Amino acid sequence: MLPVALALPATTPTTFHAVNEPVHPDVVPGKNKTLVLNFQEKDEPGRMRSVVFKNQEFCRAEMPKDFEFDVTFKVVSATVYFFGANFTGVEKGTISSNSLKPIKHLMDRCIPGTRVIFDEVKVIGPDKKVRAIAGMNLLLY
Repeated sequence: MLPVALALPATTPTTFHAVNEPVHPDVVPGKNKTLVLNFQEKDEPGRMRSVVFKNQEFCRAEMPKDFEFDVTFKVVSATVYFFGANFTGVEKGTISSNSLKPIKHLMDRCIPGTRVIFDEVKVIGPDKKVRAIAGMNLLLY
């Protein structure tokens, strides 16, 4: 399985906990691959401090440090939903690259108790194939 993780610079750069179920297996000669989203603090899966989240400018798709091959995946798109504390109903934003700038106005409103869901996340690999990876539900505290 190919464990690609979506991460923020605030998360540990070399450690990603694959807490999400694999959703898109690919076949590579000699390897099974799975792409997963991980976007959280290492000590508290599924949770992140709101102040840390609000100060992020980019996300990235990374391979684990111990992966055998040097490959790069880039975020192509994602739909991001915000609701809970400081939101009336569900508000939606989209990103079309590693930059979180298109959703910054929504991120700035996040406070403890806000839920953020990254859904329909797509990345592109060195083979130019676009892959869907698992989304994630993040509770800010």
